[in-house]
Amino acid sequence: MKSIFSHILILLFFAIEANSQVSSVSMNDMERPGTELFYSREIPKAGDTLYLKVTIPDGWHINANKVSDDFLVPSQVEPLAEGMKFDSTLWPEPIKSHNELLNVDLLLLQDSFTISLPINSISKNYDPYKVSLKFTYQACSNICLAPKTIEVSFNPISTSEKKNSYLDDGRTAEKTKNSFLIYFLLALLGGLLLNVMPCVLPVLFLKIFDLMRRAGETDKSMLKWGLATASGIWTSFLVIAAVIFVARFTGNAVGWGFQFQHPEYTAAMALFVTIFALSLWGVFDIWMPGNMLKVWEKRAKEGGTRGAFAYGILLVLLSTPCSAPFLGTAIGFSFAASAIEFILIFVAIAIGLSSPYLILSIFPQWTKKLPKPGHWMVILKQFLGFPLLLTVVWLIWIFGKQTGAAASLRMGLLLCAAVFFAWLSGLIAKPGKPWWRFAVLWLIFAAIYLLSWNQGINPLIQNRRNYVETEIEDLEWLPFSSVKLDSLQNEGIAVWVNGMADWCITCKENEKRVFESKKIKEAFAKANVVKMQADYTKPNYEALKFFEAHGRGGVPFDLLLTSSREAILLPEFLTTDTVAEALKKAY
Repeated sequence: MKSIFSHILILLFFAIEANSQVSSVSMNDMERPGTELFYSREIPKAGDTLYLKVTIPDGWHINANKVSDDFLVPSQVEPLAEGMKFDSTLWPEPIKSHNELLNVDLLLLQDSFTISLPINSISKNYDPYKVSLKFTYQACSNICLAPKTIEVSFNPISTSEKKNSYLDDGRTAEKTKNSFLIYFLLALLGGLLLNVMPCVLPVLFLKIFDLMRRAGETDKSMLKWGLATASGIWTSFLVIAAVIFVARFTGNAVGWGFQFQHPEYTAAMALFVTIFALSLWGVFDIWMPGNMLKVWEKRAKEGGTRGAFAYGILLVLLSTPCSAPFLGTAIGFSFAASAIEFILIFVAIAIGLSSPYLILSIFPQWTKKLPKPGHWMVILKQFLGFPLLLTVVWLIWIFGKQTGAAASLRMGLLLCAAVFFAWLSGLIAKPGKPWWRFAVLWLIFAAIYLLSWNQGINPLIQNRRNYVETEIEDLEWLPFSSVKLDSLQNEGIAVWVNGMADWCITCKENEKRVFESKKIKEAFAKANVVKMQADYTKPNYEALKFFEAHGRGGVPFDLLLTSSREAILLPEFLTTDTVAEALKKAY
């Protein structure tokens, strides 16, 4: 009896409200809510997520998936896909609205929100873009309407773009020639500034050393040196651009510095740089039978163009975890541009990074002011091995963050083995000795490395990847979630999104110098801004898509979303004043 009475009250309440406020809202119907389907990966697999983004017209709301009274109809989502199975649907936190007249807490969804459908399995050869959803909702404003069910499918145009194009960031604005020229110049300047980034400094010192050795050589020799260095840089950037292009075309989440997200690459770089440093110290030489071919370090030491080319490659390999000023903006543009513009942006970065070496090789008279070669350069060359060892320490630290302490310890032992084989090679397989000794020694090491990796390190990496970490290192920062972000914004809460990676030196500098400062911590507390962190150390498609939607292609990334949903994008290099000024605009 009580339930019937409450239903009658609700009916009377909505009827009264409808008559008293009929002019403000149409009593006949709410226009169809905006809907968008998208995956957490462009080519989804089991374990990924299908998202339904819903936008409710102003002045209306719908019931949440749970209701406080039987009279109200809860919202429901029913996936329609014969070749896909989903786990339980994840709904956003509803908004509670207490009704004094009925003494009921209404659970509402309004504005924009996202519903998540975790994918349990996908049948072989099934097209995931054939899936559709039945979305049932009851719209309410001054009145509650009868429940409606609509079918939501993928937009044929957007689906074609997702499956057949490497670019997909939700933006449809056309890029004019003028805007492309601006981004091209930003990429050029960003590439130039990469030369002074911390990632590049160890190799930059070696290039300066090589330049000092060559001071006074013929113009032709200097030009060859500059062109060889530039060729190594250009070739590397074109390869990276091609890899990113293909990876994004096939639906993988890759952005600037993506290779550092993979422990296999980090370990290989640590091994290579260790051997490089040992070569600088004269522990051993890399050589071929008959002394016909000196590769990378040896040829660079002797002034060969192959060595200059190799140094150019190494500059690129170590520069990609850094994001110089202007570079993030240009990379972000390239990910939303045409294929030709995408390649040209990377060409601009390559030109910027290589320009100092080209200029010095074209105007060799500028090098005559450098100190003359002498024995002091042997000492300097050996000293330059130490910055490379610091680079190895940094790489192993990244590797440890990616794989855990046990795998990092085993990788350290493998580096010790590399040092031992390098010493042994310099002892019994130096140039002039039978070359088979050199070949056998390093074949043995290669076998040890591969066996140790496959049997001792890779299983630990796979276990780490399969393990879902729940421990949060810094309770001040919430893990990034687009669903949680939408929920906070719907409640009128300002959010600061910080994109970072353990291998990003600029990110670490911003963290120590700005976010850990007392001034900024107090500013966040005073502004009542929620801090959310998107960790890009490992592949993170959700974070990358968010970066690209706001004009960046990687980390560092800092964005303030105000209480009114205004997006304020911060520069790559932060200062306490810049962050403090932005926080004043949060509400």
